[in-house]
Amino acid sequence: MSIDDIRKTINYWIEGAKSDMNAAEAIFDAKQFPQSLFWCHLVLEKLLKAHVVKFTESQAPYSHNLVQLAENTGVNFSAEQKIW
Repeated sequence: MSIDDIRKTINYWIEGAKSDMNAAEAIFDAKQFPQSLFWCHLVLEKLLKAHVVKFTESQAPYSHNLVQLAENTGVNFSAEQKIW
């Protein structure tokens, strides 16, 4: 990926995460907690994918598995953090 493509892809994931966070907050305010948690999962997933792109300079994998994505970021997460 070119530097420009990397920046665009990272921005794509971050902007998607911001939008999903707005949805999560609105749903939380409506006291729909399980649905809000689902949207929070999407926020984390997209932020991790942005970091994967930054770290690997390639597309993030097609996965919803937060632990797998976290392992692809190059960040050293503790076992406890992975459980959470």
